[in-house]
Amino acid sequence: MSKKIVLGLILAALLGVIVIHAQGPQGKRNVLVKDDMPPMPATTGYLIEVELAPGAESGRITHPGQEFFYVSSGEAIFEVEGKPPQTLKPGMGIHVEPGVVHSARNPSKTGPFKYVAFFVIEQGKPVTIPAPAKK
Repeated sequence: MSKKIVLGLILAALLGVIVIHAQGPQGKRNVLVKDDMPPMPATTGYLIEVELAPGAESGRITHPGQEFFYVSSGEAIFEVEGKPPQTLKPGMGIHVEPGVVHSARNPSKTGPFKYVAFFVIEQGKPVTIPAPAKK
């Protein structure tokens, strides 16, 4: 069985358990983000919990693979190069294409901004790459 199929089955099982556990047998499921992905060489999947402290910024970054994330708490100003900033709030899901320059800033003075990100990255590549400063 290919690594992609195994990774997909593990992710589906993990997400299914989380949804069932969190909502109980009578719960409902909401698709937060669904997007097609191009074929990729051998990949590694990452599920990462991220926290930005009050006033913190991610800096301008890119990823060499697909990023999907879900906002669990707090708010942030999310900027994608060439698009207007948007405010991220709990319950929102986002997909960021490979190589897209983006950043997040927590405008709160008191609370953290937290999200869970799932990355699909070509094996051997870093998850995050700093982007050049804005001109």
